[in-house]
Amino acid sequence: MGVKLRNLLASGPVVVPLNTGATVRLSPGQTSDELADVEVTDNAKVEKLRRLGLIEVETTGRAAKAADADGESTDSQPDATSRRSPRKRSETSR
Repeated sequence: MGVKLRNLLASGPVVVPLNTGATVRLSPGQTSDELADVEVTDNAKVEKLRRLGLIEVETTGRAAKAADADGESTDSQPDATSRRSPRKRSETSR
């Protein structure tokens, strides 16, 4: 199973640190190539970026397709995009 990361900001890049020590730089709106899920599992920095609404983590692969077919969400947190607010986005760009 894998994951893809997407920068949700309208301006400015986001650098996402992975568990292996590597980083992924994402331009505004850019989605990463597929990564192994172990790169973001139990990664506090990825979770913080996700909580702040800066990135989205999308599950890919067979497990995600099976969950979609069953009508389940592939995101471990319900509707992560609905929690974002324009205020938070503007605060982070200062």
